[in-house]
Amino acid sequence: MGNKPFMRPVFLRLQQNRTGNYQARSAWEALEYLDRFWTGPRTAEYRRAKAMCRSALDNLVSAESARNYLIAAAERAGVLDRGWKMRPATAGKALALINRPVAPPAQPSA
Repeated sequence: MGNKPFMRPVFLRLQQNRTGNYQARSAWEALEYLDRFWTGPRTAEYRRAKAMCRSALDNLVSAESARNYLIAAAERAGVLDRGWKMRPATAGKALALINRPVAPPAQPSA
């Protein structure tokens, strides 16, 4: 059993009222979403996506195949978020700002 990363992540809504998002970057993360955060009905598509993610973790199917089933189930349930755009250049700048060393606070002069 392994992580089985997707070539591209799948962006999913955490709630039907669109207040949160989840990024599934692997079959493992997709299965976690299906188990813990799925808000749609437990249809045949849902069960098929869950089975395919498990099969991908067991090396029985490819991660991309599991990803396709996840997308189909999420789209049918209305939890697929297609509005996300990945911008690696912008993400790198954000990480640079987050990881930038912070100067210690100035000591008050006596």
